[in-house]
Amino acid sequence: MFNGLALGVSRRAMLIGLGAGAVVLASGRRAGAACLPTVNQIDGPFYPLVLPPELDADLTTVAGGTGRAAGEVIEVIGQVRDAMCRPLPGCVIEVWQANVHGRYAHPNDEPRGRPLDPNFQGFARIATDKDGFYRFLTIKPGSYVAIGDWVRPPHIHFKVNAPFNPPMATQMYFAGDPLNDKDRLQAALAAEQRAMLQVAFDTKRADGVGVGTFNLALQEGWVPPSDPM
Repeated sequence: MFNGLALGVSRRAMLIGLGAGAVVLASGRRAGAACLPTVNQIDGPFYPLVLPPELDADLTTVAGGTGRAAGEVIEVIGQVRDAMCRPLPGCVIEVWQANVHGRYAHPNDEPRGRPLDPNFQGFARIATDKDGFYRFLTIKPGSYVAIGDWVRPPHIHFKVNAPFNPPMATQMYFAGDPLNDKDRLQAALAAEQRAMLQVAFDTKRADGVGVGTFNLALQEGWVPPSDPM
């Protein structure tokens, strides 16, 4: 159902998805009701300069690796919707994050001296299915010092490329992490916006992997600001 390689979608397929006005979404809202758009957040300085050879939806293993990535394995699922809460099929979602040590596989992150994890993919490119759903498997990233005494809480970067919309970038945080209250990016947000970005992983799969739901709502005609970092 969730095929990370199926990146293409026809205009006809997208319009069919947008016309599903009677669909009841997972949040309990009906399609056609207004959705609060997901707040934009900066890409940050660690978007990959060169994409890794693997872009699939399982970030916990790599071809030729010696095992699973270090850290707590989690699964992120969700649905991408438009401003009227209609599901958006065929969106290409890019996700990237630090490993369990708080290290990105990026040359700009080398000076901090934290180790890379050779078994961690760190980046994925996946597509929403015909109902706008996506999922991927990863690990909970570590925190790291950004500037001065600012310690960034664990977070995962998202960039959503939806048909006929400009890209939208945001960040997903982990509900209950004490560093959230001190994070400068979240401090600038209203309480409702912060709550949209913080995900609880309190549901467990049969194998014990925690599952969190991160739904994303786009706003037509929205243009992201320039990245100050």
